[in-house]
Amino acid sequence: MGAEIEVHNVITLGGRGAVLIGFVRAGAARAGQVTVPIALGDAAERRLEVSAVERLSSMEAGGPPVGLVFRNPPHRDELRRRFPAGSILVLEEPGAS
Repeated sequence: MGAEIEVHNVITLGGRGAVLIGFVRAGAARAGQVTVPIALGDAAERRLEVSAVERLSSMEAGGPPVGLVFRNPPHRDELRRRFPAGSILVLEEPGAS
């Protein structure tokens, strides 16, 4: 089972790089999951692998908030352009098509 994450923001954390902050709308986010193929800038489509999921506390209603850390992450600005606030990020289990 994968997950759907409603994007809230993308930030940079020292030692982690670009971190996508969002709310779990369906499923469960886990390390090892991958994004559906996405295009970032002029590069060919690729899948980003989640290397860590940080559970966050929030006073906002909207589902469990999480911070997603990616293995070999793109630059924060690329993630922000591809996933503006309110967009949905779909995660799949490795090997899913």
